[in-house]
Amino acid sequence: MPDTLIEEPIRPTVTDDLAAPEGDPAEAPGAAPAEARPAPPGEGAPAAPQRPGRPRGAACLVLAIAIAALLAGAALCVYLFFWRYVPTARQHIPGDANIVVRLETADLALFGPVRRHFLPLLDDAPQTASRKARIEAATGLDFPSDLREIVVASTDATSWVALAGGRIPKGRFVAGMEKVARDEGWAGVRREGELLLIGPRAVLGQADDGTLVLGTDAEIVRAALPASDEWRRLDLPEQGAVTFALTSAAWSGAATAASRVLPRAGALFRRINHASGTLALGAEPALSMRLAPASGEAAAALAPDTQALLGSLKLALAVLPGAVDVVGAGAALEGAQALAQGELVEIRTKWPYEGLDRACAELAHRARAARDAAGAAPGAAAGATP
Repeated sequence: MPDTLIEEPIRPTVTDDLAAPEGDPAEAPGAAPAEARPAPPGEGAPAAPQRPGRPRGAACLVLAIAIAALLAGAALCVYLFFWRYVPTARQHIPGDANIVVRLETADLALFGPVRRHFLPLLDDAPQTASRKARIEAATGLDFPSDLREIVVASTDATSWVALAGGRIPKGRFVAGMEKVARDEGWAGVRREGELLLIGPRAVLGQADDGTLVLGTDAEIVRAALPASDEWRRLDLPEQGAVTFALTSAAWSGAATAASRVLPRAGALFRRINHASGTLALGAEPALSMRLAPASGEAAAALAPDTQALLGSLKLALAVLPGAVDVVGAGAALEGAQALAQGELVEIRTKWPYEGLDRACAELAHRARAARDAAGAAPGAAAGATP
């Protein structure tokens, strides 16, 4: 009938259209839409077209895998070429060292007391900021982000050396510091071959692998420049925010010094051949130390005597003025336990966070005072290290 309403079928949306196969006359120019063409004779209404489902899930999975692989490759490149660091400072410990302490600078920088008390020293004085910029320009060292480890060692408790390793440009630091000293007019600074002498008690050198060497005399600095495996003989732990090792020579020297005031401690120290340990930082710092008995001593006999000495030291600290125990050693001794573990004696204790915070505050205060004094009288402070 003429007035009958005829509803046209809804045309598919663009996202639902599928390209027709090549050569399909139905898609030729001018051809009527598929839904408008009459059905062949003898056939009923055309069935709904069967459209193959799109492989969206598989495509998304392939795309996700490709992105993940790309990100993993980028992260690996950053780690290998920019962040990864093979420790080098410990390879320059002098061959006759008997006391060694190693600091992992990344762990120290994350420790609250260090961030709170030491990091402001780098920026709270104009002369410090300008000197830092001059040193970076002259040496290529971006302090402190390029430093990864610091090792402090001594051969006889009088000669000391500090070793700094990290992403340090090779062969530039000594010459760069010489330029800074010359530009700033430091007095008493002179070059001796590969070393830079800064006053009477500071000698600077740089090893072939970039490690910085700062010592109290030229002899110990020269002894530290070649790389060696001395740190393995010392049994210095490879992991830890703070690690340390003391040889039999160190214990013998400590025994001689302690015997004058604590004969019991001196006698015990002579029974120890070697010690190494770690100080873990964080919300609850913890100290762990392993003692190797001297020849002829057994761990089972050394452990109870060590525990008794810890108790005596705790009592001694208790009667001293509170200002003496700035670092919280008394509280650490309170919970210290010495137990025989096979052939070794292991000492474990929690170290009070508040004690380490007070110690960092005191050291930072002294460092700031020394820096300010050097800035107030640059000519008189020529012998000070920068």
